[in-house]
Amino acid sequence: MGEPLRRGRLGPGGGQEVGMSLFWFLVIIGVSVFVHELGHYLAARLQGVRVKAFSIGFGPVLWRKEAWGTEWRLSAIPLGGYADIEGLLPEEKGRGYDALPFLGKLLVLVAGVAMNVLLAWGLLAYLFSAQGVPEATGRAVILEVLPGSVAEEAGLKPGDILLAVDGKPLERPQEIERLKTPGAHTLAVLRQGEEVTLSLTWEERMERLGVVYQPEVAYRRVGFLEGLGLAAGRTLAFGPALVQALVGGLLGVLAGNPDSGVLGPVGILAETGRAAQEGLFRLVELAAAINLSLALFNLLPIPALDGGRIFLLFLGRFLRLRPEQEATVHYLGFLFLLLLLLLVTFQDLRRLLGG
Repeated sequence: MGEPLRRGRLGPGGGQEVGMSLFWFLVIIGVSVFVHELGHYLAARLQGVRVKAFSIGFGPVLWRKEAWGTEWRLSAIPLGGYADIEGLLPEEKGRGYDALPFLGKLLVLVAGVAMNVLLAWGLLAYLFSAQGVPEATGRAVILEVLPGSVAEEAGLKPGDILLAVDGKPLERPQEIERLKTPGAHTLAVLRQGEEVTLSLTWEERMERLGVVYQPEVAYRRVGFLEGLGLAAGRTLAFGPALVQALVGGLLGVLAGNPDSGVLGPVGILAETGRAAQEGLFRLVELAAAINLSLALFNLLPIPALDGGRIFLLFLGRFLRLRPEQEATVHYLGFLFLLLLLLLVTFQDLRRLLGG
């Protein structure tokens, strides 16, 4: 395997790595879309509403099979999917979904998002029980040592774990800054399983240590039931931050900000490539993040998304749109989403190609 892909550049890996990235990308996106649409399908069928077609992907149909009153499809563009529920089209007024009471319609609309959240919850619970719960130890992991720096002169190397400064154990990684007081210092470092003592002398004329570091993370193993509880808390905690990042990122995309932080299909493919090289647990973590992001994105009040339909459903309690008007609103929403996809993809390519 080649070097991991780094943010902002395409990695040097060959066709095998690209193929593996594409494989896991299709698996994660396919499962996420399937689970989302399955939520809509089950909520409709449980209320006696017919689902005419269930597709993974858009565009030309590559495979189809009739079962349980529904045509199941695999389509050519694997970047989404749909459940064709009777009663959503203007010409089907008074039938199927359209004949459901308010709460029945709401259940159908939120079921897809709920399934993505449940899948993310389950994935995090598996991650916590199989890998462990990540907990900061307070120690610092040295990622990079700048050539000619005081840190290099002291003998620090990438991969070292800084345990203590002047005999006092680190409680927070930022305490490495204690080395910036004039005088001689001792460093206790864990290197390849062995503790090493280094000496560093800081002078007033010096400005930088010359190291890049990050917090050390240890994993505490838990049972699956405890993992479920921890995953539920983590899922809820992620929500507000994801909403803020998503809304801010989308506004950044529309404003032409190349550092919006929002990833489209190309960016997610690159992230999947990095995750695949880091291992199964990283892929599971990425899949959970994608499902949470997909759920929150679908809740945005944009026509053609679940959130847009939910908004119009509540609006219909006060202002009733004609079916033709609602169809036009969703069509305009679809065009907006298509424009958004093109903008995000363009930004992905600029980042990855270093533009």
